Amino acid sequence: MQRIQGNSVTGRSLAVCCLMLVATTAGLTAQASGGTAKPTAHAARRLSLVETAHLKFSSEHGAALNERGSATGTYNAPVTVSLTIHPKSVTAVVTIYPRGGSIRGTANANYVVKGVYGYFGGTFTLRGGTGKYSHISEVNGKPLGISGKIDRTNFAMEVKAHGEANL
Repeated sequence: MQRIQGNSVTGRSLAVCCLMLVATTAGLTAQASGGTAKPTAHAARRLSLVETAHLKFSSEHGAALNERGSATGTYNAPVTVSLTIHPKSVTAVVTIYPRGGSIRGTANANYVVKGVYGYFGGTFTLRGGTGKYSHISEVNGKPLGISGKIDRTNFAMEVKAHGEANL
C-alpha cells in the first residue's frame, strides 16, 4: 500500500510539473508573439541632442510664418516650423521628422533686431512625439536651449538647438 501511495504522489507531482512547463511555454510564446503577456517597463535612454536647422519661408498663416528645411546633427531630418515674431520675442511650434516617427515642441525666445537680421535665444520645450519617439521627454523637466537668426529680407532662418532628452 505504501508503494501505491508513493506512485500516486509521484504521478501527481509529475503532472503538476508538466502542467507548469506547458503554461510557462505558452506564456513565453504569447509574449514573444505580442500576445496577452503583461508589458514590461524599459528604462529611459538619455540622449544628447545637438541640431542645426536651415529653414526657408514656405507660406504664412495670419501672423505665423511657416518654414521648412532640414536639421543636421543628432538627427538628419526634415523640419517644419510655424513662427510668430513679436516686438521683443518669438514663439514657434516645431516638428522634426527623424526616421521612425516625429518629435514636436514649442519654442519661446527673446528677439533682437540688428540690421537685416533678427537674433533670438531661449528655450525649446518638448511636447511629445510619434512612433519610436512617442515617449520622448525632457531630462528633469529642463527644456532644451535654442538660438538662431532670421534674415528679415527673405525670412530664411538658421536655428541651433541643444540639450538632453529621455527616449
